[in-house]
Amino acid sequence: MGLFDGLRGKKDDYPALDPNSQAAARLAKHSERLQDLAKRAKDRLEAVPSEEGLFVYIGKPPKQFGVVWYDNGEEHSFISVMKDKGLSAEQIQNLSDELRDVYTTHQEEPRYSFLVGGQKLVVTPAPPLAEDLRKVIGAIGA
Repeated sequence: MGLFDGLRGKKDDYPALDPNSQAAARLAKHSERLQDLAKRAKDRLEAVPSEEGLFVYIGKPPKQFGVVWYDNGEEHSFISVMKDKGLSAEQIQNLSDELRDVYTTHQEEPRYSFLVGGQKLVVTPAPPLAEDLRKVIGAIGA
């Protein structure tokens, strides 16, 4: 492993997710949504499948990122929550900071790669991470 591997993109060279795993089955439930998101985002996607739904970090967490989550068949994001809940820019920044902290806390969780619509996705099938994301997002009533 070389000094500049992270700069050349090898940082995301994770082993393939077992297609027979529970995480793969959970991702399959959201396959169409993930394909659509991959086309729209055109950035690195890191999915965190859970029993209740799916969370997706977009970009390069923990530094620059957005988060999209799927609950009850609906897509939610910072923008949709801001509009639906009337949150201020400061409240959205606080939400972003909390989601950054959650990501950083679970940064050492095993990660895998998974192909969706021809795009490689990073998958973190960690129930503690999914639970922490659910708590933070649930606190805003989304």
